[in-house]
Amino acid sequence: MQISLTQSLFRTLLIGILTAAVLIVASIWQSANELVEQNIDHDIEITQKVFYRLTKDRQVLINSVSNVLSKSYDFRRAVGTADRLSIETAFASYAKRIDTDVMALVDLDHKVIASHTELVRPGEHFPASTLLAGNNRQSDYFLIDDTLVHLSLFPVEIPTLRYYLIIGIKFDEKLLKDLKKLVDAEIIISSRHDNHLLTASLPLEDAKHILASDTSPSWIDVTFNQQHTYIVRPGSLPFMDALAVNITIANDVSETYRSFTHIQLSILVVTSIAIVIALGFSMLLARNVSRPVSNLVQAVNRVAEGEYGAVTNQNSNLKEISALATAVDSMQERIQQREQRISYQAQHDVLTGLFNRNYVEQYIEEQMQAQKTLQVVAITVTGFRTINDLYGYSNGDNAIRTIAERLLRWPGTSARLAGGEVLYITQTPLTAEQLETLKHIIEQPVETNFIAIPIKIAMAVVKCPEDANSSEELFRKMNIVSDEAIHTGHWCVHYRPDLEARYVRRLTITTELKRALASKQNELSMVYQPKIDVQTMKVCSMEALIRWNNANLGFIPPDEFITIAEQAGLIEQVTTWVMNQTISDLAYFRQQGYEFTVAMNLSTQDIQNKKLLDKLVRILAGAGLSPASLELEITESDLVADASLAIENLSSLTAQGFHFAIDDFGTGYSSLAYLKNLPVKTIKIDKSFILALANDKDDQQIVRAVLGLATAFDLKVVAEGVEDKDSLAMLQQWGCDVVQGYYISRPLARSNLEEWLHSSPYSN
Repeated sequence: MQISLTQSLFRTLLIGILTAAVLIVASIWQSANELVEQNIDHDIEITQKVFYRLTKDRQVLINSVSNVLSKSYDFRRAVGTADRLSIETAFASYAKRIDTDVMALVDLDHKVIASHTELVRPGEHFPASTLLAGNNRQSDYFLIDDTLVHLSLFPVEIPTLRYYLIIGIKFDEKLLKDLKKLVDAEIIISSRHDNHLLTASLPLEDAKHILASDTSPSWIDVTFNQQHTYIVRPGSLPFMDALAVNITIANDVSETYRSFTHIQLSILVVTSIAIVIALGFSMLLARNVSRPVSNLVQAVNRVAEGEYGAVTNQNSNLKEISALATAVDSMQERIQQREQRISYQAQHDVLTGLFNRNYVEQYIEEQMQAQKTLQVVAITVTGFRTINDLYGYSNGDNAIRTIAERLLRWPGTSARLAGGEVLYITQTPLTAEQLETLKHIIEQPVETNFIAIPIKIAMAVVKCPEDANSSEELFRKMNIVSDEAIHTGHWCVHYRPDLEARYVRRLTITTELKRALASKQNELSMVYQPKIDVQTMKVCSMEALIRWNNANLGFIPPDEFITIAEQAGLIEQVTTWVMNQTISDLAYFRQQGYEFTVAMNLSTQDIQNKKLLDKLVRILAGAGLSPASLELEITESDLVADASLAIENLSSLTAQGFHFAIDDFGTGYSSLAYLKNLPVKTIKIDKSFILALANDKDDQQIVRAVLGLATAFDLKVVAEGVEDKDSLAMLQQWGCDVVQGYYISRPLARSNLEEWLHSSPYSN
């Protein structure tokens, strides 16, 4: 709810006056509380002194009486003859003199002989036996039958007999009322365990109410309820710490607080008068302020409606109002400039000047509603993140700006979606030759800051409305086609319905693989293919191969799901699972007495992941195996992809005792350039050269050349894919070291491998 300026000024003044009044009242109330509490603390101190003094004076009187009584011939004779009646008569007489009703005679067995109090009776065991226990304290406080008493002990000795004379003070209602007259405060004695009321100087119901109430009164109780208000404090007596009683001192402060209430009422009256004065003052002030402000509001509303030519000529004696009027005039120009800039930014990419996704979605919808035909070309700069990492973000920005400039030369609509993704939309479809020309133009190296950045792109082509009839469907299918182009390495891919099925399969494989890795299941498994030493024709090693039989998708080839795992960022989890399972199986075979090694494959990302390689070392050590028990196989393309990092990581593991082999040797394109620098001991000839070795002359020449190269570099050679006896004989003749293939054995699960080792002629 909006209010006027007059109301606002009035509220401001009113709140200020009320705040000041509240602070004053609170200050007075706080001062009153502090003063009353100081008086209470002083009264408590006096009460405790009176308590102590009363006990002291009574003790002096009791000592005097006890001396007289214990030396009295009649009393001693009555004690000696066990004349209980005479003893109690003497007790009654002396109790009246000293104003006490606690007197008793107790023998050495703590049995009461005679008594002048209802707390103990003759023949009973004396309840305050600790007083008779020889603790060198002749007086103490006790709680007997919910009554607080102060007892004093005096020995009475008669020839051949000894007794204890007990004289005490009972803290009953009468004594507390007498004490109240001295200290002008209520005294309440209660049990410490359950706060049970024992006695008090005021009616018991009032005393219970005081014990149950807060220690400090509330402002409402004092001001409006007009009832007795007490402030309570705990009291204490000497030697009472061990007793389970509380002494509470309560002071009625009602009259004191009522005096302060009158002061509060006076302040409220003054405050009311001030409010009335403030009302008249605020109206006068508002008249001088609100009128020019209202005029300025009207001018601002005209500006808000787009009437930027409205000039405010407001004359006012207030400097702030004049300054505000000038500001409204200058605001118009700034708003116009800002609107233009915001409109541009809402539709364009700031870095490249191309249209952005918001604009292009609206543009596509408009074109489709107009039933126009569009060809949408999604252009992705492959490895754009690598460009930023290698050349810096500044050079990466320059590269994408240069690509945008090249694209703007072509007729049509261009937009940047994100990172290295741009769109080119044309109503005249480009031919295959034009698309290739566009690719050639965009892929020209970008020269910036004295460096030339190579550019590689992938194109995805979608037609509208043939392939998609809405912007949402278009972008979904465009992502599918772009994903296909990037993953397959084809520079240009047109939309086909079957791509969606392949895309969905990749997503499904990714989802199922995450589930398989996260849950304990039997879908993932390891198989092992034996390797035979050609010289001894005995098993020397096993190659560990992962298998995945999914409940929904069935058997998924390793080449398929490993590639997807690398693209989805799951390869580290897959490799970790393979490490744990392979090393566990290897430890099992070591326990069975087998000495063969196991070869495990590592991917491109694996050999670049230093933390993963360190984890391999820890897992192997945890299984009690040496690095020599495990051979690591890396494909040739992985090594060439980042040779410097590969050499660094492989050299670190080699120093720890690991052995490395180059897998699929001969399928790369730069093997010889890196082979001399790589810390490898073994190369594996790719099976494509071995499968038809017995009949293919070209394969024979390649294999013999590789064997010769291995001899020159002093490397061991493994031939995989041996399918027949003739191929095995050739490899033996040419000096190959190790062979593997279906002729020897298919990959086997651990249980089946164990059976094969028991029956195979190749087993040791």
